[in-house]
Amino acid sequence: MTKEVAELALSKSHEVMYVSLCEMRRMASPIKEFKKMKVGYAKFGELSKQLKPNSGKKTLGGNNSVLRNILRLVFWRLKLRSFIAANLGSVDKVLLMNDTAYPGNYITSWLKKKGIPFYLLQEGIRFELPNEKAGKYGAAGSKKLFTWGERSKRHFSDVISNGSEVVVSGSPRFNKFLKEVNEKVSSKNQTRVLGLFSNPIDDQGFCSPDEKMAIFDSFLERASEYLDENDISLGLKCHPREDANEYLQLAQLRIKNVFLLPSNIFEALEKVDAGIVIASTVGLELLAAGKALAQMEIPAHGYVFDYTDHPGLVKIPAHGQFDLDSLFSQEVKTSYFEEHIAKLDSVRIIYESMLD
Repeated sequence: MTKEVAELALSKSHEVMYVSLCEMRRMASPIKEFKKMKVGYAKFGELSKQLKPNSGKKTLGGNNSVLRNILRLVFWRLKLRSFIAANLGSVDKVLLMNDTAYPGNYITSWLKKKGIPFYLLQEGIRFELPNEKAGKYGAAGSKKLFTWGERSKRHFSDVISNGSEVVVSGSPRFNKFLKEVNEKVSSKNQTRVLGLFSNPIDDQGFCSPDEKMAIFDSFLERASEYLDENDISLGLKCHPREDANEYLQLAQLRIKNVFLLPSNIFEALEKVDAGIVIASTVGLELLAAGKALAQMEIPAHGYVFDYTDHPGLVKIPAHGQFDLDSLFSQEVKTSYFEEHIAKLDSVRIIYESMLD
C-alpha cells in the first residue's frame, strides 16, 4: 500500500521512516524489504508467547470489555508510547493505515497533542463495525483521507472530521494487484473449486467465536450435498489471526473434498472458480480476478458492506436454501468493482497531496 509512495518520496530527496507494529499482530516486520528500499525503519519488539493473539478470547472479554481496555491503556503507557515518541517525535508528517483499531486511536491522539499532521490511507472495505461505534474509522482528524473510489468517498464523507478532506486517490495496492492478477491468475481449473475466505468477525464485534464457527458449520451442512454430488471441492483461506485447522477439521466432517488454500492471495485465487466472503476486501479481489462472488449473512447484522449492490452476488442466508449453481455459470461483470476502485495514478496523487 505504501511502498511506491515511499520510493517516490525518497527519489525527491525526502527522508522516509517506517515504524512497524507488525510484531503486535504476530507478523514479522518486512526488514529485508526496508533494507532493499534503503529506507529508515524501527520495529516494535516481540510480544510474549503467553499473550493470546485473538482479541475474542474469553479470558479478556470482548473487544470493548473493561478489562481489555484497561490492559490496552496500561500497555500503551508502559510500552508503546515511548516507542512512538522515540520514532515519530521529530517527523513532519505521518501516513497511517488505521485511526480507530488499537493502537491507532492512541497514536492519533498522541500526534494531535504534538501538533504533527497525519494522513489516513484506506486499508480495506469500510462498513460500521459493532466495536467501532465509539470511534468511527476515518473520524480522528486526519488532514486528508485517501480513499479508493467514489463509493468509499461517500462513506467517509459522512464520518470525516471538520477540517479533514476526502481525496479519491485510487489504491496503490489495487493498481499493483490488477496488474499481477492478469499475469498470474488463469480463468479456469480442471476441477471446480469453491473458495471460502473467512475473517475474524468475532474480533469485529459481530458475534462470539463459537457463534462464528456455528455460522460456518450451518453453511457446510446446507452446502455439503450440492458440493459432493457435483464433485466440487471446498478451499479454505482464513485470516492470519484465525486457526485454519479449526475450520479444516470442522469442514472435513461435512464435505468430501476440502483443503486449505495457499496463503498467497494470487495462488489462492488461481485455485478457485468462485468465492464466498463474510465481510472482507477479498470480495473485491475475487471480482478483480474474474471470479463469481457469494456472501454469507451474519445473524442480526445481515449482509455487511454493499456487496449486495453487485448484480451477480449470490446471497447465502443465515437460514434456508441458497443457489450455488449460478456461481459457476455466470459471467462476472466489472462495473461494481470499478465503482469501488478508481484507476488513477494513486502513488503520485498521495505523494503530491501530502505536500500541500
